[in-house]
Amino acid sequence: MVRSPRTQRALLVALAVVLAVSGAAFVATASAQLAWQQRDTIDFRATEYELVDGDDPRLRVTIDVRNPTSVDARVRAGSLVVYDGDPADGEALTVPRSERLAGDREAAVPARGTTTVTLVADVPADAVERTRAAIEADRAVTSGTVSVTIRGRSYEANV
Repeated sequence: MVRSPRTQRALLVALAVVLAVSGAAFVATASAQLAWQQRDTIDFRATEYELVDGDDPRLRVTIDVRNPTSVDARVRAGSLVVYDGDPADGEALTVPRSERLAGDREAAVPARGTTTVTLVADVPADAVERTRAAIEADRAVTSGTVSVTIRGRSYEANV
């Protein structure tokens, strides 16, 4: 069967289009999978603690979130507690599961970027002075989990 040059050219163009679309789909899928495999490299560092006194005392914790992966991520409060010293030995200064992000419910962390988030947690009235002393002595330690979402898949990251 003899084909005309025009038909052969059309078949070659169709083959090139199929290969290009397949390659693009593979790259997108591979980068998402690689980012998911690297999810544990997302880093959380508490950089500042601020005690807000009043009738309803609260602790504001500023956390830098660094995302070295190749795709954007979203973070939201999970289960964080601030301790006076080592979490294994220290006393809890905040009420467990009372934390929330200041402002929005979620924060976006760009690919290969850093975002600063502020978590606010309740402090029991009888722990205000201990909390103040721990902050001033640089003994406050944040421990727990934060929920991270990458391309629709979520997991709990340790802080």
